[in-house]
Amino acid sequence: MRSRRAIAALAAACAVSLTACQSADAVIAEYNDSGTTGYDTSTVQADPAVQALVPESVSADGRLVIGSNLYWAPAEFQQGGTPVGYEIDMMGAVARRMGLELGVENAEFDSIMPAIGTKYEAGASSFTITSERESNFTMIQFYFGGIAWAVQTGNPTGFDPTNVCGRSVGVQTGTMEDDAVAEQATRCQTPPDIQRYDSQDAVTQALVGGKIEAMSADSPVVDYAVSRTGGTISAIGEVTEMAPFGVVVPKDDPAMTSAMQAALQSLMNDGTLKRIFAAWGIDDNVAEQAVVNPEVEG
Repeated sequence: MRSRRAIAALAAACAVSLTACQSADAVIAEYNDSGTTGYDTSTVQADPAVQALVPESVSADGRLVIGSNLYWAPAEFQQGGTPVGYEIDMMGAVARRMGLELGVENAEFDSIMPAIGTKYEAGASSFTITSERESNFTMIQFYFGGIAWAVQTGNPTGFDPTNVCGRSVGVQTGTMEDDAVAEQATRCQTPPDIQRYDSQDAVTQALVGGKIEAMSADSPVVDYAVSRTGGTISAIGEVTEMAPFGVVVPKDDPAMTSAMQAALQSLMNDGTLKRIFAAWGIDDNVAEQAVVNPEVEG
C-alpha cells in the first residue's frame, strides 16, 4: 500500500499545514483518535429467520467471533483499545441479526484466513474477493472498492502511480495493493523500493514522516487517511481495479454460509448496511446483494 529525505519532506508539508509540523507519531495518534462514533448497533434487532440458520457450534456460546486486523481505518481500527470502523459495525449488526454478541480478535492480516473455522468463526478485514481466495474459502460480498494512492501534499517528488520503477512505496503486507505493486515491479528495469508494514497505521505514518514517496491502499482507506491527517497527504491518480469485498467463512460449512448471507442480506434489505457506511462518511459502492462467491477476475 504504500524520496526525499524525511526532513525535507516534512518541511515541505509544514508549509501546507501546521499539523504537518508535528511528529508523524502525533499525527497518527490524532488520526486514530478521530472521535467518530460510528453506528449504534444496539439498535439492530435479531431476525428469527436468520437465527434459525445459525449453526449450534456458533450460537452455543452466544458470540460470533471474528478475526480482523485493526489497523485499516475506517474499516477496522481501534480507539482507546476498542475495535471500531464500518466493518466492525457491520459485523456487530450481523451478530445482532443472529441473536449473538460480537467478539473481535485482533490479528496480523496474513494470519486471519488460515484460522477461519478453527480460531475464528468468520473473517472480516476488508478482504478483497479473488478467485484464489474463493478456491479455499467462502466469501460473501458487501462492498466494492479499488486500489488508490496517496503522496505528501504537493507531491514533492513528482511520483506517478502508473510508474513505480525506482520509487519508494509503502503497502500493508498481504493486501491486494501488496500484490499489485509487486506485479508492477516485475516490469521495471530499476525495481521500486517496496516497504511492507504489518499495519496501515505504520504505512500512513511512513508517508507522513517522509520515509516513502507514496502509499497504496483501498480507496476508502486512502480517502479516510487524507481526511484525518490535517492536509499532510493527498490522493493522487485514479482508483483502479474495483472489486468486491467479502466476509469470509469456512469453505465447507453450508450452514454458516447460509446464516452469514442471510444476515448480510437482511441488513441490505432494510437499509441498515447503507446507514452503517454513511455513519463513516461513505455513501457509495455498498452492495445490494450478498452474493456468495461472486464471479471475479484474478
